[in-house]
Amino acid sequence: MSALTAVEARWRQLAPPDVVDSARALYDWLPRQRAGNLPFVDDPYDARREAHWADAARVADFAAALPPGGTRILDLGPGDGWPSLPLAAALPQAQVIGIDASPVRAAVCRANGARLGVGNAWFAVGDGLSLPVPDGSMDLVTAAASLEEVLEPERAFAEVARVLRPGGVLRASYQAADLPVPALETVTLVGGVDCLLYTYATRTQEPPLERRYVMVLPPDGEAARLHAEALVASAAMRRAYGETVVTAESALGVALLERLAPLARRSLVVDLRRWKTAWLADALRAAGFREVRATVHTGDLARLVGRRLIARGEAEALAPRFAAITRAIGEACTQQPGESMVTAIR
Repeated sequence: MSALTAVEARWRQLAPPDVVDSARALYDWLPRQRAGNLPFVDDPYDARREAHWADAARVADFAAALPPGGTRILDLGPGDGWPSLPLAAALPQAQVIGIDASPVRAAVCRANGARLGVGNAWFAVGDGLSLPVPDGSMDLVTAAASLEEVLEPERAFAEVARVLRPGGVLRASYQAADLPVPALETVTLVGGVDCLLYTYATRTQEPPLERRYVMVLPPDGEAARLHAEALVASAAMRRAYGETVVTAESALGVALLERLAPLARRSLVVDLRRWKTAWLADALRAAGFREVRATVHTGDLARLVGRRLIARGEAEALAPRFAAITRAIGEACTQQPGESMVTAIR
């Protein structure tokens, strides 16, 4: 990555960060992902919400990738149980195991599975670089924006190839390296497990990298007051990738950092690579996959369909056909060339 930004340089002066993986940098600190609004996992499917169109179609996409007669599925990085739990519900004949590097996330997955009564999904703590399953034991590996969180993706690809049987399939979505500007800085302000989190990320177009800093703050006192004020200010600011766009001079940049740093409990940083599709395809072939094809992102297409139906006031009337429509979208997208999702056959 290029030289440190002004925010990074000041962060490293005031709160020298520990270098960790993404599980320790962020996911261990979150009580819930996506603010506890995961379709199926947290909320029943609702045809009036475009995110539900996107997620239901993506589950159908993953289900369609299971080879004929296959029953054994590994979901890498299930977060709070997505797509493991809706996938297990859609394929009752299958056995789904979710492997997450964060013990907190694995525990949340188990609790969500028990609450939903999904009996054919199990969850374990494990690293994408050393999956706790035997060679050739899986028919399908799914990964929803999780493989790119691994610090050494080439090793993770080889590990996925190891656990798949010959003819087994990897079906993954990923954040493509398509940053529309040379560089971008963002912050997020969220509540954590007995803490508050202030996160700063810097992304570059060339090379396609992301560096993310996390400051763990007390949940009360001056930290809570400053965090709340910053959260209000962020509501009026531009957003990208679901985060607030900042510069060093903005109120949420160096100025806020200098006020929060003396209150920090922990300071963390993780470096992540972002992938170009051609590189990903070559790396998967090098890892032992005999066929690799990139496709459109099922969620993006289904979200667009849902948005248009909702805008026209037709979504509610189509609710009885929601499952069938999203399944058709998901199955069709697995064959449409594009980027942001990939099918790799062992």
